[in-house]
Formats: sequence, C-alpha cells, structure tokens
Amino acid sequence: MFSILGLINTWIGYINMNVKIKNRVYTIVGGVGNFYLLYVAWRFFANGFIGRGLLFILAFLVLLYFTYLNAIYWFTEKKAKWDISPKIENALGIKSKDPEEEARKKVARMRQAGFVQTNGIFDENQDFLPAEITTSEAELANIQIVADSLKKINYLHLDYDGKSKNTIFKEIKSDGKVRYALGETPQALPYFELKNVEGKLVIYGGINQIESYQLGTVKTIGLMPASEAAKKYHIYLATVVLTGGPFMIAGRSTAMEDNEPFRIDAKIAYTSREKKAAPKVASSYYEKTLSLEDEHLSRRRDRRR
Repeated sequence: MFSILGLINTWIGYINMNVKIKNRVYTIVGGVGNFYLLYVAWRFFANGFIGRGLLFILAFLVLLYFTYLNAIYWFTEKKAKWDISPKIENALGIKSKDPEEEARKKVARMRQAGFVQTNGIFDENQDFLPAEITTSEAELANIQIVADSLKKINYLHLDYDGKSKNTIFKEIKSDGKVRYALGETPQALPYFELKNVEGKLVIYGGINQIESYQLGTVKTIGLMPASEAAKKYHIYLATVVLTGGPFMIAGRSTAMEDNEPFRIDAKIAYTSREKKAAPKVASSYYEKTLSLEDEHLSRRRDRRR
C-alpha cells in the first residue's frame, strides 16, 4: 500500500499543476491511504495483538486529524477549529509560510529571470524606446504557433501566478482590472531578432533560431516612424515579450475565464549615429616610439660588445 502511495506521489511530481490543486490531490491520496492503517489494526486485533492494534488506531486518528486540517485549508476558505499547528510551530521554532505565496514568489523569480533581455544585458543608463508593432493575420497566426510551442516545452506558464480563482475574483473586484494567465511579469521569448526586410524593421522570434517565425513589423519607435528612426539612430531589439492570451474577468459571484489571441510587445535600445568615434592616435607617434626603441636596443648591443 505504501509503495503504491509512493508511486502516486512520484507521478504527481512529474505533472506541472497549480500548487493548490496539487495539495488537494495529496490530501485526497493521503486521506484514502490513511484508512489502510485501520485494516492493519484490524488484522492485529484478529491475531490477538491488541497493543499493536491500538497503536495503529492511534496513528490513524492523528493522521485523520491532520487530513481534516488540510481538507479545511485547501478545499475551503474557512479556518479549521482546534488547529494546533501554530502551537507546534512555536514549540519547534518554525516560521510558517503560505505555500501559495511561496509558489507565486518562485514563479515570479523565474519569470523575472526570463524577462532579462536575452539579446544582451542593458544597464539602467541605456536609452530605451517603446515600439508600436503591427501584425498581419499570418504574423498573428505565427505568434499563436510560438505560444503553443512554448507551452509544450513548459516554458510558458499560464497559471495566473499560482493564484486561486477566488483570490483573482477578489483582486478584480477591488481594482476592476482583468487578470491574464501570463501573470503580472511579462514573459520574454527565448529567441528574437530584428531584421531589415525591404526597408522595414521586421521582428522574428520563436523557441530558437531554427524554429523562428515572422511575428510583426515595427511601425513606430517612440514618436517617430521606424524608417526615420533607423536613419537617425542605431536600432537594437532589447526584448520581445508575449501579451494577451487567456484572462479572467469578474462575474456575479466568481471569476470567469475568457480568451484572446497572444500578441507581442517590444522594447528598442538605440544609440545616436552622430556620436563621435574614439580619437585615433597619429601614426607618427608609433613611428617615433618604434625608432626610440630601436635606438635603445642598438645601444645595449654596443655595450655588450
């Protein structure tokens, strides 16, 4: 029985799911497995081992109590009665953590790492400009292909930052803003590139350079048309992130999910074409230096002779 529970636990670990759903599954599996102790206790009683049977009954009751606490915590919004967890934490010096909050922080850290410009690291003093991107129907379809590919390799997390539906509903009610499954931190594409195609700045992106697609055309950079900006500045594609996708809005009593196509957003880094190049040292300087070195070496040879 315990081997079966261990296998189930291993299988669940392979599945990427919301932390709340995962703990609900653990609670159900643990609760069902706990009744195996009753069977073992009954077998001990049947064979005359009363003491051992009572120990298994005691273990069953203790585990049943903690199963009750988990069921109240993960399946309801209520607080369990007769909860001794805080006393145990104080006695052992353990600082309690909210599993959902920890999961959200972990996801946020991962996404923040993904948001760092994958075309290089730009410092805070770097000049950036927002870009307006136009997409044709074919390019919009390509973006959906890229998003689906990223979901398949588990790069794209569409889990609302690990928040529960009830939490999302309360947040939407408080500020009136929709919540996207992509989360609050933008998720950058693993690969993207800016190409000049027939005088237009075209964005390509995807899982990698091999599986890249045409995703959109830069229409404006800042307040300038892209063509004029390219003449005045050296243009670099700093980052490309996904936007859109599944989202939730507030219904009458709960959050309701809807869907919209994925799109892309980009940030452009630039440098002026009028910047002066680093001053070059005159060639006469090198000639004088070399002649002095030759003269010095010749004197040393004469001394040795």
